[in-house]
Amino acid sequence: MGLELTPNLNKTIEKIINVEKNDTNNENANMSSMTPAGQMMKFASEVSKVYALENLISEKFRKAHEDGIIHIHDLDFYPSKTTTCLQYDLEDMFEKGFVTKHGYIREAQSILTYATLATIIFQTNQNEQHGGQAIPAFDFYMAKGVLKSFRQYLKNRILNFVEIKNDVEITEKYEKDAKAFLKKTVDSIKTTEEENGKISKYFSISKNDLKKLLKSSYKDTKKETYQAMEGFLHNLNTMHSRGGNQVVFSSINYGTDTSYEGRMVIKELLRATSKGLGKGETPIFPIQIFKVKEGLNFSENDYNLARSNFENLLESVKSDENIYDEGKKNVKFETPNFDLLLLACETTSRRLFPNFVFLDAEFNRHEKWDMNDPKKYRYEIATMGCRTRVFENVNGEKTSLGRGNLSFTSINFPRLAIETRKDVEEKILAMEKENKFSSEKEKIDKKNEMLVKEFQEKVLDASRLAGEQLLERFKFQKTALAKQFPFMKGNNLWKGLGDKKENDEVGEAINSGTLAIGFVGGANAMYALFDVEHGTNELAYKTLYDTIEKMEKVADEFKNKYHLNYSVLASPAESLAGRFLRMDREKFGVIKNVTDRDYYVNSFHIDVKKEISIFDKIRKEAPFHKLTKGGHITYVELDGEARKNISVILKIVKVMKDSGIGYGSINHPVDRCKDCGTEAIIYDSCPVCGSHNISRIRRITGYLTGDLESWNSAKKAEEMDRVKHGI
Repeated sequence: MGLELTPNLNKTIEKIINVEKNDTNNENANMSSMTPAGQMMKFASEVSKVYALENLISEKFRKAHEDGIIHIHDLDFYPSKTTTCLQYDLEDMFEKGFVTKHGYIREAQSILTYATLATIIFQTNQNEQHGGQAIPAFDFYMAKGVLKSFRQYLKNRILNFVEIKNDVEITEKYEKDAKAFLKKTVDSIKTTEEENGKISKYFSISKNDLKKLLKSSYKDTKKETYQAMEGFLHNLNTMHSRGGNQVVFSSINYGTDTSYEGRMVIKELLRATSKGLGKGETPIFPIQIFKVKEGLNFSENDYNLARSNFENLLESVKSDENIYDEGKKNVKFETPNFDLLLLACETTSRRLFPNFVFLDAEFNRHEKWDMNDPKKYRYEIATMGCRTRVFENVNGEKTSLGRGNLSFTSINFPRLAIETRKDVEEKILAMEKENKFSSEKEKIDKKNEMLVKEFQEKVLDASRLAGEQLLERFKFQKTALAKQFPFMKGNNLWKGLGDKKENDEVGEAINSGTLAIGFVGGANAMYALFDVEHGTNELAYKTLYDTIEKMEKVADEFKNKYHLNYSVLASPAESLAGRFLRMDREKFGVIKNVTDRDYYVNSFHIDVKKEISIFDKIRKEAPFHKLTKGGHITYVELDGEARKNISVILKIVKVMKDSGIGYGSINHPVDRCKDCGTEAIIYDSCPVCGSHNISRIRRITGYLTGDLESWNSAKKAEEMDRVKHGI
């Protein structure tokens, strides 16, 4: 029997055909459903959701989803059995080459090629998953490309020199031998005196002449690295993957490679990001995440030094340097990469990226991490920029590499809170009629006790329901054939898939992935229970915290029972923030601070309308991060142009670090006139040319979007309500 088009599905398809501006067409701000390919994807998406609910999902889970108790994310991809996201381990792909649909890509030989191949890997794998893709150690992986380019430039300059100065005939064999010698001898773009002696002797050139050649080669490499990073940004903001003109949902993590090559990559990446795209536009992708680590790129002494003379120190680290310049005096910081942190703060003040992940947070530490380990990135937490976190692993090594999220399902906290209050108030009224209370205080205390207890019971029931639903989906995902994921399998990107034959089920190969129980609307739920929210009320704060802590225990129960990586996720609700709200308003009517707006507040976040200082918001949200190991983010809203007070960015990063934030970002207005290029806070029209053609860059969940018109109505309403936080 074929799939019948219901009246609702017919209406949805008509809206797609008529390219209406609505929440179906604007479900994802990174995808346009107005283009032909985008329309086709939306047709398939809406039909696929119906098929999944009617044929693949058990009745109790389907009902809970349709009733608005839970939300099964990426329901349209359910039939495809694909997973959500992946953190790439790129070392083998760059050093040994990789397989694509039409052939083999050999080992990359320059930083320009490394950057180009990274975009190809992003774009190719995007089609095998329904979420995003991330590189967990961008600086480490790209560093070898820098060294290869340097050796090539040095070889060419030396050969040109000896050909002209020493009258040496450069035969094919001579060039081949020179290349092999330099590969064996030169281990860094900053050569040692011992290496210089060997090079001088091998090519019969003086050390003074060699220094000039090294300096020029370094300059050539730096220029190519900038071009490579510039191209990387341009490609990821123009290359489409999937339908709907959707650029690749990409993230890169970096900041802990202390090698000259890794540092060059990040310096040039930050410089290219700060400069912007072709006309100065802010790059939307990749989401950039700077890893903050005590003793490596942060210390109290470095922080205090920077704060004491910020502008001068920033200008010093921004200045172009050539490590072969004799007598050049660089600023000496206690930690090797603190200068990169300063540059990251300056870049985020202009472009909203990078965000910051904190490796010293209690739950982000790894017992195997060693400052002197050249591959320490294996033991560093990396995140998908939206917020997904993959680290702990009951089925293998604790790492982010070669793993990702399998799927996640979110719970409607406000719905459970509304129902709880209705039930409790009926019980309290009955108890009043029976004269069970000797005072008003006794009644209030009893009511609050019952509200907390019954709300948490409902949340725990919903958490177990979500956990069971995730297990059902996981069992379905395991039946996928390895050949459905040719790129991940062919290159062993998802560790374990490479061992499968084409017609094998993926089975246990995906056991290392994570299953996340999410939640939406913590602040609204507290309003529903107590008429206050957790940002300003101790009872509400404790209730929300204890509830999520109990959810974490449910996740641990499922983890132990099924030996799978269950965790709690602070859900990145985009379209869901409005879906749950609309369903609850229709069912319960308008309730102040609960259903009287067009959205629910994300996860455990303080109400976006709440007047609260930056540092109070950070300190109140930080404790929730350790409970939500499936992923989380805390962001603060700055007023004014952040680039005019960059030292405040550094201070906020320090407070996040000291408060135990796992992953954080800093929001501020980034407006740009599309006609004259003016960048400033622009209200109605450009202050320079008067144009109304304005690009307004804002963060929607964890990623950016360059046009608020692409947002759905719920997130537009939330953005308008976001209160700027004071210092």
